[in-house]
Amino acid sequence: MEPKRIAQEMRPLIYQAGHIAMQYYCNVAVERKTDKSYVTEADREVEAFLKEEIHRLYPDHGFFGEETGRHRMKDAEYVWAIDPIDGTAPFVYELPVWGVSVGLIHAKRLIVGYVYLPVIDEMYWAVEGEAAYVNNRTIHVCEPREMKKGSAIVASSALFRRYEVTYEGRSLAFGSAAANICFAAKGKIHGGLQETVRVYDIAAAAVIMKAAGGVMKYLSGREVDVWELVDGRKTPEAFAYGNPHNVDQLITMFKQKECME
Repeated sequence: MEPKRIAQEMRPLIYQAGHIAMQYYCNVAVERKTDKSYVTEADREVEAFLKEEIHRLYPDHGFFGEETGRHRMKDAEYVWAIDPIDGTAPFVYELPVWGVSVGLIHAKRLIVGYVYLPVIDEMYWAVEGEAAYVNNRTIHVCEPREMKKGSAIVASSALFRRYEVTYEGRSLAFGSAAANICFAAKGKIHGGLQETVRVYDIAAAAVIMKAAGGVMKYLSGREVDVWELVDGRKTPEAFAYGNPHNVDQLITMFKQKECME
C-alpha cells in the first residue's frame, strides 16, 4: 500500500476532523478521566469519526486512539495511532495550540504523519522518505547552533523542577506534545524536551520531525523507538528533539536529580 496515496486519502478527513473539533471550541463541557486529565465530547466525536473512516478505507488496519484504546491490533500490518485532540487542556482553556494528531505505522516504521492545528489552520505532515511540510511549504529543523543564551526551546516548567538544568536560554511551552515537536520541525524553535507520553501523542509528530531532518533522543542517549509504545506503555523517560547537534547538547543540560536521603 503506497504511503503517498494513503496520505492523499487521509488529508481531507483530517481537515474534517479539525472542523468537528472547532464546533466545540469555546463551547464545551469538560470531564475528568481517572488520571485527572481532561476529556471532552470533542475528543470522543473526533476519534469516533476518524476510527469509522479509517475502518471504511482500510478495514484490515489496526487502530490505537487515546479515548477508545486499541482495536483490530492483532496481526495488523498497519497501525494508526491517533490523538483526537492533542492539547485538551489548551482546548478547554480556549487557547489556540491544540490539534488533531494522526500517525501511521507499518512494519514497525512510521510512514505517514499529520498534525492539524485548526485554530491557526496549520497542517503539518510528512511521508517517510519525503520532505516535511506545513500546509504546502517545506520545513526543516534549524541549523546547528550552540545552545546558550539567545537560544529558544520548547519545554514545560515541570522539566525545570525535576531535573538539574544548565541550559540558560529561553523556554516556551504550549501544552501539546505534537504541536511542540512540529514547531521545532519548522525551524524557528531550536529544539525541545518532552516528558513521558504515549504512542498516539507523538507518532505523527515523529514522522514530521524525522522528515524535517531532526531526531528524538531520550536523555539517556538512546533514540526514541515509537514502535515500542504500541502496546500502550509510556515513554520510559524524557526525550529531546530537534537538530541532532542541538539535541546532543540538550541531553547534557538536563540531568535527573539524585534522590535525597
